[in-house]
Amino acid sequence: MKTTLTNTQKLDLETQHRTERDGKMRDRIKAVLLHSEGWTQENIAQALRINPSTVFDHLNAYRSSKTLKNKSGGSVSKLDENQAQELEAHLEETTYATTKEIIAYVEVKYGITYTSQGMQAWLAKHNFSYKKPKGVPAKFNAELQKAFIEKYEALKDSLAEDEVILFMDSVHPTQETKITYGWIKKGKEKLIATVAGRKRINLTGAIELTTLSIITNEYETINGAATVKFLEKVLVSYPSAKTIHIIADGGRAHTSQEVDLFLLKSNAVNKAYLKETHSIELPGNTIKLTMKMKNVLKIVLEKEPELFMDKSVLEIENLTAIELLKTLKEHPPHPKIVMHILPPYSPNLNPIERAWKVANEHVRNNVVFASFPDFKEKMHNFYNVTWDTILDELKTRITDNFQILKPAF
Repeated sequence: MKTTLTNTQKLDLETQHRTERDGKMRDRIKAVLLHSEGWTQENIAQALRINPSTVFDHLNAYRSSKTLKNKSGGSVSKLDENQAQELEAHLEETTYATTKEIIAYVEVKYGITYTSQGMQAWLAKHNFSYKKPKGVPAKFNAELQKAFIEKYEALKDSLAEDEVILFMDSVHPTQETKITYGWIKKGKEKLIATVAGRKRINLTGAIELTTLSIITNEYETINGAATVKFLEKVLVSYPSAKTIHIIADGGRAHTSQEVDLFLLKSNAVNKAYLKETHSIELPGNTIKLTMKMKNVLKIVLEKEPELFMDKSVLEIENLTAIELLKTLKEHPPHPKIVMHILPPYSPNLNPIERAWKVANEHVRNNVVFASFPDFKEKMHNFYNVTWDTILDELKTRITDNFQILKPAF
């Protein structure tokens, strides 16, 4: 007896065949489809290289239940269309570590029981795979990131020939063995000696994306003083640049008083002037000035009125340090360097992060170093020697094609 299929049933089976990963299940589907198209059981068996009695069993099973069974007895899909859509939506919201947990949820929610193999087949059919979720910074601000990208694109569009943009950051690689994935023969275990040494090197680096030129330097500690020294090195590296735009995160090492003073930011210059010339050490930005300090500042106002753009500022009752600084005279900024601070929690907007990853791949992954000096030498050799030999590989990896983050909740 010929198997008769409606257009809907045939379409469902063809769709199932395209997404089914189990080869034996695909044979069952082909058997039903071919028989509905007029093929004999013998011809189907010959085409699929299976026994004719197996074809007979497949066809009978489908005629009796209108579904195809796995060997284990679990059906390919026990959930109806609405239930399947509900489960898909639930799994996109909730991440389960095992199929056992999903099976338990389905049984409680729908009263339907799946085997582990059956649930794996259902998940594969509905385009789910077993992989790690991707972490994103919990506190990042999508609007601020969007605004930064727009400003960056405008900066690029208006960049003169004698201007350059550098992305700057610091990294702290350790000697500790960094074990990661690699191709290993099936059935074999590859053992790598692990070193738990916590010794590390502190590197600050800056990368220019047009040429992929990179500058790195090691410091005992990454702080404001180290950043100033690094910026001095940048100036030496780009002697002909009229303006050097530095893009970096808002970490303390990049926004300290030392860095602001080097960049000749008015608040930092005025704060340093009051301390050095009048022995007035202003407190933190949001701290209120004492009456004693305000009285001393009034004396300064009388002697140097040109220092104050708003001469009534000292009459504010709860005057804070930052409010005072904003009213003091402005100073010309650094003649060459302009610092652009990234939005908080935005490593995705700093391409040099990818350079650190490349360094791990070439130097640290699955490598045991003989000693800490050996580790340091290889890290510096990568940036000073190897880097220029792999530029072709890096052109598509280190770009300003920023990853656009989506909130995790």
